[in-house]
Amino acid sequence: MSESKYAASPADGKEILRILESSAAKGSIELIYTRRPDAYDSYRKESGEARVFVSRDGERAVGTCAEIVREVYIGGEVCRAAYVCGLKKDAAYDGGVGFGGRLIRDLQRDDIDFYFCSVVADNVDAQRMFEKGRRLISMKQISGYKTYILSPKVRIKAPRHALTFRQATETDRASLIEFLNSEGKKRDMFPVINSLDEFYNLSIEDFYLLLDGERVVATAALWNQTGYKQYVVKKYRGLMRLARMANPLLSALRYIQLPKENEPLDFPMLSFLISQNDNEEYYRIMLSEIKKEIASAYGMFVIGLPRAHFAARMLDKLPSVSFETKLYEIGFPWSERRCKTPDPQKAFFECGLL
Repeated sequence: MSESKYAASPADGKEILRILESSAAKGSIELIYTRRPDAYDSYRKESGEARVFVSRDGERAVGTCAEIVREVYIGGEVCRAAYVCGLKKDAAYDGGVGFGGRLIRDLQRDDIDFYFCSVVADNVDAQRMFEKGRRLISMKQISGYKTYILSPKVRIKAPRHALTFRQATETDRASLIEFLNSEGKKRDMFPVINSLDEFYNLSIEDFYLLLDGERVVATAALWNQTGYKQYVVKKYRGLMRLARMANPLLSALRYIQLPKENEPLDFPMLSFLISQNDNEEYYRIMLSEIKKEIASAYGMFVIGLPRAHFAARMLDKLPSVSFETKLYEIGFPWSERRCKTPDPQKAFFECGLL
């Protein structure tokens, strides 16, 4: 495979970061999803194979995106999926140079079974950008997705139980990986896990287990990624601006304390929250127990779910700050290669990998 003329290098990291932060997602909370301190290095820390691209007008970087390729389960089989992310044009650039057909063709590879991307629901500019390139790229929404920012003080109704909840240790490594893969095969888009070392800054001690005797029945991990990718609130608008002034009241109602503007949020992703056979009681117990662990170190945590996930209705009832995302299947009309498609009702897109 020949090298793309759009391929970025380590020297482009600061320029890519500048483009990512050139504008915020609109809405009642203007939010930037960024990758400080070096965007190129941040993408290379992602599990799987990361390819980073930059578009230039002469010597000036004016656009960027990345493609992250991972092994996932689709229909119980091991497949390769490419997540196209970070598609951004410099908001200060008003010239005519775009990404062009060459870059779109560089994204398509013979070893990829499925391509997808996520777009914040309020990001109309990105959706229009895709619509302009219909001859080269097709977009089909496969799932809604909701990201919840929750306080660890939130109340979770969980049944009484005789199960054991504890932090994982080195001796649990093999059984944990076996559980994640055995359950992951039942869910489309769950990552194939050969080693926990595949996930940057995630260790065995970050995982928690729910056990029925010696048998693992649920898992979750507290994955802090803020060292290499962050959420930053640029501005509050409308009711959210008033809410920011009423933080003590929000705390009393078990909402998060809304963070200051222009400061990265410090939180863990509640990742790999899996219960055996989607057992809702196990799920509630795990969530109820692990939030106590979160409360000892953080004022908030984040979890994301596809709208078809069995626990989405439960989380919708909790006091949270949330935002909607659309997940799209990407197709290439000019290519004869047919890709696999995950079942939206079975899909599990891990928030820590988006």
